[in-house]
Amino acid sequence: MFKTVVSVIIMVVASIAGMFLGALFNNAIGGMILLALIFGIACIIHSLDNRNT
Repeated sequence: MFKTVVSVIIMVVASIAGMFLGALFNNAIGGMILLALIFGIACIIHSLDNRNT
């Protein structure tokens, strides 16, 4: 449960950062989606890699 909450928090923070990063390129929503997707996949890979702990 704890890993899920942390993953969601990381994705929310990444999407907020992506909004500002995407705003520099006049595509705020695209930046939000891109960074949330990248960090979401990274969290999934991390949780699958550390399944035993």
